[in-house]
Amino acid sequence: MKRIFLLFALSVILTTSCQNDDEIVLDEIGIVVDYAGAGNCSFVIELENGSRIQPMYYPDGFTFAQGQRIRVQYIELGTVISPCQRGTPVEIVFIEELNCAPYIDLYFSNYDSLARDPVFIHEAFMDGDCLQIKLSYSGGCKTHTIDLARMHPWTASSSAVPTFEIRHNANGDMCEAYFTKELRFDLSSLRLEGKKEFVLTAKLTNGTMYNKPFELE
Repeated sequence: MKRIFLLFALSVILTTSCQNDDEIVLDEIGIVVDYAGAGNCSFVIELENGSRIQPMYYPDGFTFAQGQRIRVQYIELGTVISPCQRGTPVEIVFIEELNCAPYIDLYFSNYDSLARDPVFIHEAFMDGDCLQIKLSYSGGCKTHTIDLARMHPWTASSSAVPTFEIRHNANGDMCEAYFTKELRFDLSSLRLEGKKEFVLTAKLTNGTMYNKPFELE
């Protein structure tokens, strides 16, 4: 009886080893898209090859954020069925951020081209050259977009402190589910311009304006 058990255990180990050897690790570059609020979805990675993957497992300590450009090494999970039908379920074995999302330039002529729906800001801080923002909003019935806009003044001035504004488009969503997102935006261009500080603004859910200065180290 013990011999049969040992033979069975050895068979399982060998089978598992063969399966692990046969797993193909794919290496791709893609952009993180946060589908929170769209059905049962969360983060999806849109790869440069045109396909999309859903990270079911990934290394501890990595924080996904809308708009990140990342490199991933992953294994497709063919037996896993995800409730979010927006990509292939995968296990990510390696991931690194190549750069955070770009901001949008707005000038006096197109200040109103992006919506200004309110948000609740939990925190905002600089992480290297990236501005990281954690915010929340209500919704759940329509797709929301959140951008960071640099508000260029009517008259250009090299001494002006750059001002950025969070632009949220709720697309008229009247639903009341609550979603929280992490966003990262690339502000490395400010250093190239010789800027030492900037201001972040946003329209808040309590009817006031968020207005916070930041220093660049």
